[in-house]
Amino acid sequence: MDIAKDLALTDLLCTEDFPAEHSRLRFATGGPGYFIAPLGTGSWPSADDLYAHEAALVQRYEERWGEGSRWGGVTLQERRSRGEDIPEPWDMFSTRADDLRTWAATGTGRWVNLAVADRNTEEEPELLLMVTEIAPP
Repeated sequence: MDIAKDLALTDLLCTEDFPAEHSRLRFATGGPGYFIAPLGTGSWPSADDLYAHEAALVQRYEERWGEGSRWGGVTLQERRSRGEDIPEPWDMFSTRADDLRTWAATGTGRWVNLAVADRNTEEEPELLLMVTEIAPP
């Protein structure tokens, strides 16, 4: 777990051009208006470690951009099930995690989002970073 490395990746994704089509890049997957990258990659002994790493990043992001917003992935999925259009990448991101943290990255026109993707118990949990120019729904 390397906080400095993950902050550097956040900074890169806040300035990098978004790909025109969905594609896998060396540091993230991306598509029109967004990037999604796993953070703190490596062998995780437990989901608790991911949550601890997330908490450390939340502290650093709050030092930069103030208190972030919290979104419920389940709430977004419920809104979708009622017929509301949830734009990508928010819809996809909300299917993977229950608790989304969001900051407006001052001066970049982008939103920085963190979530521990642990909803699917058949997959290893991941700490995901999403950087997008698409405002939260």
